[in-house]
Amino acid sequence: LLTSPSLRTGSSRWIKIAHVLRPLLVFAHIFVAISNIIAFFVFIMIDRHIPISPLLSWAGLAIAIAGAAFLAWGIATLKIATFILPTNGKLIVVGPYRVTSHPMYFGGVIAGFGLATWGASMLGLVYALVIALTLIVISREEEKNLIERFGNAYLEYKKKTLAGRMYSRLIGEYIR
Repeated sequence: LLTSPSLRTGSSRWIKIAHVLRPLLVFAHIFVAISNIIAFFVFIMIDRHIPISPLLSWAGLAIAIAGAAFLAWGIATLKIATFILPTNGKLIVVGPYRVTSHPMYFGGVIAGFGLATWGASMLGLVYALVIALTLIVISREEEKNLIERFGNAYLEYKKKTLAGRMYSRLIGEYIR
């Protein structure tokens, strides 16, 4: 079931724990996602201003829709929550995962910045930035787990994604 030797050790115990905690983890993930969406809209409504230009406002809305569509594409491609180990243990490299290893995070952040721009909300922009920085930290931890699970296959995949190539050009070496 699991491809990494470190996860195979005691894997039956992990699988039992995962099956018991799965409903709780799914509920927690949904709760956090919904509460963030609600908080974001509250921030935008509290701090909504007249846009600098109607064109900028409509561009923000278009960016928000594109981000939400990318997020939905990531969910549809993955078909399971990212924090739950897939039962087949395969690395997903198709669809939006060709562009970035975290399409749901990427789409959500892009949608957040788009909505903040649409609403001309400085508080919304700050909140989107905080979410983006938080997701960077979370994704780095997930990357460590993915490298442990898939090893060089994940590192090679990461180099082939658009985000991975951009990261390589901007930062240099990949995190091991």
